[in-house]
Amino acid sequence: MLYHRPLMPLPRSPGQLLSYSQGSFSEYRRSVCNCDDDAPPLPPRNYRVAAKTQREDNECFGVNGRSSIPPPLPPRPKIINTNDEIGLERLDMSTGIFTPISSDAPSTKFKKVRHDVALPVNTNNNNKPVQTNKFYGNMLLGSQTSPVWTHPYSLWIDKSSKPGMAVAYIKSSQRVFDTANKPPRYLFSPTGIKSFVFSSTEFKSADDMSVSLNTLKHLSAQVRLQKSDQEYIRFYLVQGMGFVTAIYYNLIPKVYSGVGFKSISGDTSPRSGISKYKIVLKDNAVWTLYVTIPGGQSLQLALQNNAIVGDRSINGGLFQIVPDTNSDIDRAAGCYPITADLTGSVSGSKGNYTLTFTNAGESNSGTSLMYALPHQVENFTSRTVGKINSKLDSTVYGSMTGYLTKAFDMTVEVPSGLGFDPYTTIKGKGGPKYSDDVLSKIREAAASEIDGDVVSESNVDSMYTAGKILAKYAWILYCCQYVIKDSDKVSKLLPKLKEAISRFTGNQQILPLKYDSVWGGIISSGTVYQDYGNAYYNDHHFHYGYHVIAAAIVALVDKDASDGKWLGGNRVWVENLIRDYSNPSSTDIYFPMFRSFDWFTGHSWAKGLFESADGKDEESSSEDVNSAYALKLWGLAVDNKQLAAIGDLSLGVLKTSLNHYFLFTDDNKTQPASFIPNKVSGILFENKLDHATYFGTETQFIHMIHAIPITPASSFIRSPTFVREEWEQILSKIVDKVDDGWKGIMMLNLALYDPKTAYEFFSGSGFQDKYLDNGQSKTWSLTYSGAFK
Repeated sequence: MLYHRPLMPLPRSPGQLLSYSQGSFSEYRRSVCNCDDDAPPLPPRNYRVAAKTQREDNECFGVNGRSSIPPPLPPRPKIINTNDEIGLERLDMSTGIFTPISSDAPSTKFKKVRHDVALPVNTNNNNKPVQTNKFYGNMLLGSQTSPVWTHPYSLWIDKSSKPGMAVAYIKSSQRVFDTANKPPRYLFSPTGIKSFVFSSTEFKSADDMSVSLNTLKHLSAQVRLQKSDQEYIRFYLVQGMGFVTAIYYNLIPKVYSGVGFKSISGDTSPRSGISKYKIVLKDNAVWTLYVTIPGGQSLQLALQNNAIVGDRSINGGLFQIVPDTNSDIDRAAGCYPITADLTGSVSGSKGNYTLTFTNAGESNSGTSLMYALPHQVENFTSRTVGKINSKLDSTVYGSMTGYLTKAFDMTVEVPSGLGFDPYTTIKGKGGPKYSDDVLSKIREAAASEIDGDVVSESNVDSMYTAGKILAKYAWILYCCQYVIKDSDKVSKLLPKLKEAISRFTGNQQILPLKYDSVWGGIISSGTVYQDYGNAYYNDHHFHYGYHVIAAAIVALVDKDASDGKWLGGNRVWVENLIRDYSNPSSTDIYFPMFRSFDWFTGHSWAKGLFESADGKDEESSSEDVNSAYALKLWGLAVDNKQLAAIGDLSLGVLKTSLNHYFLFTDDNKTQPASFIPNKVSGILFENKLDHATYFGTETQFIHMIHAIPITPASSFIRSPTFVREEWEQILSKIVDKVDDGWKGIMMLNLALYDPKTAYEFFSGSGFQDKYLDNGQSKTWSLTYSGAFK
């Protein structure tokens, strides 16, 4: 069974990238507003506010929005330096398991090229590769004006007549839901609401403001809006940052609101040198503004023509906003995160990972304000301190919780017992056990399937499709060697599989791979329209994960059943693919660190170099799992304990995050209650959930793209409870109508909670080969379901 996913929106011309079209939303949106197809409708807002006179608008503001701002207090000695050593013994910033796989240049088999999409002017990453699939990607692409999501905020570079950095925070009550279907097929947060725009009087137009990006890491980025090298506003974008912080250097501050200011009133200062204001916008949203002026400087602010304007330039002055008035937040004012670092370890069935925030500035607490996602809160250890009574909404991740902390420290369950063998989390089931009857059925299926022409079948113009086919035959090889223990079948299939893989390790496939020195990655030589956008960094973890698993199984079997020399000749190629999508170290100068996996949101992003109005997205949570599982299997095959541990830890994080955001048991409290009956998210974007796929809206497509491929790792993520609910509520009602390869996926998925029924399907007289996906074999289906029936 073949299926094809439409490509992402593509360039009209070099350097011009389209925003993701809301497609399926268009008709709905046109019915409720005269909206452009690239801009979702804004929810109704109440602007019934008494008009202010021009005289009032131009007065200095303070208490009640009318009186003058209090003069800044004189500076006093530092209370605390927020860059002091962290008082947690284990947070020593060591890398732990995140050590480099290699420091060598990519294989010379990959032709070195420069990507068609150039880095923006004024982008400096200290000669390190730039991330392609991270949250700030839109600021690197096209017009650089599409939003990025740090959660709980979205920010975008506004190049309109009032240029600057625009900021929005969207409450859950503002989300737009599909009203034509129950449960709703989609939900999204409106974009384009300029709650605040940080600008300067020197930015008369967008031509006066250039954009500079630097220190682009996997969890953070720095952006400057500048008039010159000495005159600029700096923004540190860190996932989970509690304040949006604008730092002014030699510019006169000017802050707009596209919504409009309803009132601005002075409030009690949290400490010397910081002024605090309560701001109510005309949509009745309440924000807090903190202004920190360095010692020896002063600044007066006035409201002029719906803008907060300073009376002089400042050097190093902070403007910090947050859509909350909780007094605990005062203790973080003046401090802000500038970057985040990842450390991790695995011990037995527990994995630990820590996001440590490097802060700048000073605050009463010695920390900044951070907001944590639900899956993080669930896994926090006692080392994560400073929880406060502040909750803010994310777009697609539920409610976030505020912390005054220097680190998020989390412990997750990891599948320490997971390896190559079938694995289940069904209660009462141990390891795989095969009756003589089951072994007989597996032998029968293997006898037929080892005759398949893997060399020809995998000779296609897609790394994705080829990877699925190679992995399918590799799992058949595993069954022959370790389950039915048939050396004749192994000796027949192993050489054919080696030959098929050699086409790729020799880079002789239809679309050879290349090394791109602009972004630092291994890409297809196909056009942007081919192989699901691989050449533009789409889906690399999906594609390469299959190849890594196939190689891991071949290496293992070759060691146990042959001369064991295959690994030595192919290891570099395999590990180049791993370094491309999951390089674990920033010291590897050839690939960005963790291109695909996002250690803050807890899952990967599939979208590469495509500007998108709704941000990055992921369609297949299960192929995300497959890519992490590939790390573990390769680590086991080559005895790389650190890499195997990274695979384990990634799976542990995915187990929690996917079951909050992608896979919905009936008791899920993270996603909106009305969306839970869908059971799966569909495509999860940074700004929306779309219960669909890129290749169709059939129910089996939407659900099974989150199940494919069924491997030993599947049961660790897709719990028996979830699989049962999804089956009983949705899949059982359609399975009899499905007559192609999706049927086989559905039935093998059933083995995750009812292996007996699944086995009876694959072993029964009514089974037909047309029920097998092109990446699924009858041999493996019988092996997995038969192991636990």
